[in-house]
Amino acid sequence: MPKMPAPTDAMADWPNWRLVHAIATHLAGWAVDTEGSSRSSALIRIGLAMLFWSRWAGELLLYMDQSPAGLFLAANFFVATALLFVGYHSRAAALWTGSVGLAMYYHFGFQLGREPWTHHHTYLLAVAALLIALTPCGRSYSLDRYLAVTRAEREGVSPPPERGNLWGLRLIVVQLSVLYFFAAFDKSNHAFLSGARIEAIFLWYYAGSDYPAGLTWPATIVSFGVVALEYCLAFGMPFRATRRYLVLPGLAFHAIIYLTLPVYTFSATMALLYLAYFDADAVDKVIARLQGTGSAGTAGEEVS
Repeated sequence: MPKMPAPTDAMADWPNWRLVHAIATHLAGWAVDTEGSSRSSALIRIGLAMLFWSRWAGELLLYMDQSPAGLFLAANFFVATALLFVGYHSRAAALWTGSVGLAMYYHFGFQLGREPWTHHHTYLLAVAALLIALTPCGRSYSLDRYLAVTRAEREGVSPPPERGNLWGLRLIVVQLSVLYFFAAFDKSNHAFLSGARIEAIFLWYYAGSDYPAGLTWPATIVSFGVVALEYCLAFGMPFRATRRYLVLPGLAFHAIIYLTLPVYTFSATMALLYLAYFDADAVDKVIARLQGTGSAGTAGEEVS
């Protein structure tokens, strides 16, 4: 765990110094000095590659844009995401994929005017790929892992443990909490809480110009419920004591908007990134139980 600076005389005179020092030390340890199983990171890595393909592969086929810039983008996209999926030089592939995503968001989206690429799901996917590069995402379920095990067998040594520093997962948790908070904050106004935006969305996608009777009160109730849930998810999901009550409502919320609105990429990405909230070794134990094999945590203890 990282060492916090020793208290000075002025700090020592402050009655709450010990409490603040303990909280800061615990927070620093949680953020940057926690090791765990690499399997949840690997699952996120694979899922992100599939989400990149499901959202953009059809738009980036080589015949779609045969300009030099279009072909260059397509080549980078498919090579980077393929390496990310199979897990070859996994962390570099994640960094490459995230950089391609940011190029699509900022350069091709905002500067060149491809408006659908400026949406928030583009940014979230790109940032998630960059953050998963800060995890041991290639130590499980990857070509990197296969090559490492093969090399260890050839040299007659134990394979490397499927473990590593999880600070990238911590940053994903922070990203999700910030996203939920500002999503709720943006809706904390009369235009949304009155139900007007929900009514407009319903009329646009479902009812057309025929305003159904009795829509106002249900729309208002749904609006308050959405804002309250997003605030709860922002502050409650990072903590185990409250997470148990919020996981199912959060997943149900994203499932509903996946099925009812054209935000399927965002909803699927959020559901995938929920893995970052859970203790990596706990996820590993569930996977090991399903597979009937030893966990990466157990393997790491045996090697050490």
